[in-house]
Amino acid sequence: MTAAIFVSVLLCVGFGIVWYSDFVFGRAWLEAIGKTADEVEPYVARHAVSLIGWFASSFVYALLISQSIMSNVQEFLFLSIALWGAFMMPAKAMSIVHGRFNTKVMWIDGMYHLIGYLIMALVFGYFVLGQ
Repeated sequence: MTAAIFVSVLLCVGFGIVWYSDFVFGRAWLEAIGKTADEVEPYVARHAVSLIGWFASSFVYALLISQSIMSNVQEFLFLSIALWGAFMMPAKAMSIVHGRFNTKVMWIDGMYHLIGYLIMALVFGYFVLGQ
C-alpha cells in the first residue's frame, strides 16, 4: 500500500499544478479570491502544502480501505465521492459562507479535490486490487 500512497500523492499534486495553471483554472481562481498572482503564496509553498495535504488524505484513505471489506474499484470510487461530499465540500462551503468568498472558489477547489479523490481510488484499485 505504500506505493499506492506515494503514487496517488504525486498524481494529485501533479494534477493540481495543471488544474491551477493559467491554462485551466488559475486565472479564474485568482479572480475568485480577489488576488493577483503576486499576492498569493509562492508557488513552491502552495504545492508543498498540497503535497502534505494529499499525503495525509492518501494515508487515511489507505487506513480506511485496509480495514474495510471493499473488493472492487467501484467501491473505492464510491468511498472517494462519499468522503468528498461528507467532509471536503461542507468544510469548503462553510469557509465560503463565513469568509464571504466567491462561490466560484468552492467549485474550483471542490472539483479539484473530487477529481483528486477519484484519482486516489483508481490508484488504490490498481495497487491493492489489481483492477
